[in-house]
Amino acid sequence: MTVGVLSTSGIDRCVALLGEELTAYIAGAASVGEFHRWRTDRVRWSQFAVRIQGAVEVADTFARANRLGAAAGWLREVGAAGVAGRSPARLLREATGDTFKRVLDSAERFTRR
Repeated sequence: MTVGVLSTSGIDRCVALLGEELTAYIAGAASVGEFHRWRTDRVRWSQFAVRIQGAVEVADTFARANRLGAAAGWLREVGAAGVAGRSPARLLREATGDTFKRVLDSAERFTRR
């Protein structure tokens, strides 16, 4: 996964691709309201930027396969990334470096079906 500096436009893109609630969840916010407060706090960005970038990369994987409409549902599907009891969105929310790769690889396999 390529992680760069997340900009406001990157956050807006994630919201546009996946919706505000799912983006807030992946970012780690307890609510959409909390997510809105985080968006105005540049210091908080470093805490959620990698997770949002990972979500954008997953959405882009679905978009390249002309399956963007399935991305949000796949992210919410428990076990879709091969981890029992965890959805890909939750894996991104709790992510470590290896987890991002696992979620992205799973998204690529799913979109090639």
